[in-house]
Amino acid sequence: MEVEDARKMENQPIEIIQLAFKSRRLLMFANRTRKPVNMGAMVVVSVDRGEDMGRVVAKLPVSEVNTDRIEGNFLRLSTEADMERLKANIDFEKQVLLHCETRIKVRNLDMLLSDCESQLDRNRIRIFFTADQRTDFRGLVRDMASAFRARIEMRQIGVRDDAKYKDGVGICGRQLCCAGFLNEFKSVTLKSVRDQHLSPNPSKVSGACSRLMCCLEYETEFYHKASKTYPRVGINLKVNGLQAIVKNANIFKETVTLQWDESGNEETLSIEDFHRRRAMSSLPKNASENPKGSNIPSSLVNAKQRPKKFAAKPVDRAKASPAETKKNSEKAEKKSRSRNRPRYRRRNNKKEERKS
Repeated sequence: MEVEDARKMENQPIEIIQLAFKSRRLLMFANRTRKPVNMGAMVVVSVDRGEDMGRVVAKLPVSEVNTDRIEGNFLRLSTEADMERLKANIDFEKQVLLHCETRIKVRNLDMLLSDCESQLDRNRIRIFFTADQRTDFRGLVRDMASAFRARIEMRQIGVRDDAKYKDGVGICGRQLCCAGFLNEFKSVTLKSVRDQHLSPNPSKVSGACSRLMCCLEYETEFYHKASKTYPRVGINLKVNGLQAIVKNANIFKETVTLQWDESGNEETLSIEDFHRRRAMSSLPKNASENPKGSNIPSSLVNAKQRPKKFAAKPVDRAKASPAETKKNSEKAEKKSRSRNRPRYRRRNNKKEERKS
């Protein structure tokens, strides 16, 4: 039985697991031990310099993952000793940040510390900071390396990443999207604010990072589709052959409010009724012939409509008289001559007359 179980384990494909670390880094590792790993479990993996510990957030087959993205191998499930080392590292990281702040003041560097992360074996320490411009921190790295005897990595991040590491609550009362589930940041511009008809007040459209909120991008596609369906407010258009002005377009109630030029009255239509009545060239004569769901005022039904201008009908050459055909041929000849005639500028002709 043990031999059969070993053969079954060998035939199983290699599993790729994705781990989330303290700084919300997401990295891929290969499970070559053939041991089952559950979602949400704390595991120990091999990295460039020693061992590290993270939480399993995804499991993927090898065919769906690029092998270049695999950072290391799965070693074991976390033990009680590993969990104690992880808790001890939390106090150790606080000491690293305090020492780093003192060295920043001594060297008079313009930078703000965001977070610190150390490996499980403390062979590597990552320090995240924000700065308005590029900062020369080589001297600071030497001070930190001599104090803690480890490899020090200083990583400059943006204000949005800073909010992601620190975490917090947004104006909606929920956890920040960047700290909760966003893995990549998308650029958010003022165009999405205008498309959603929001107030450009920075206090209302800015997040904890003092940048435009990431959630503004969630509904941008919906508003783009709505702009193709609903008319713009303030434009003149014809509905049932009558001129009207769009006063309001409510995409949530799916209604359009029109003001008729003839009577000055306002009427609210559903978006379906609006498009149906726009397709009609004129109003029906009898009220009984009105489309269902439309309340057309009697003053508009009896209103006089402007006469339509029709284009001139083409002349049938077979039925035309010889005098008409001769006249048309003369016109065609004149047009061809005028096209082939060389054109001269009047300025050049005047200059030539003056010279002569």
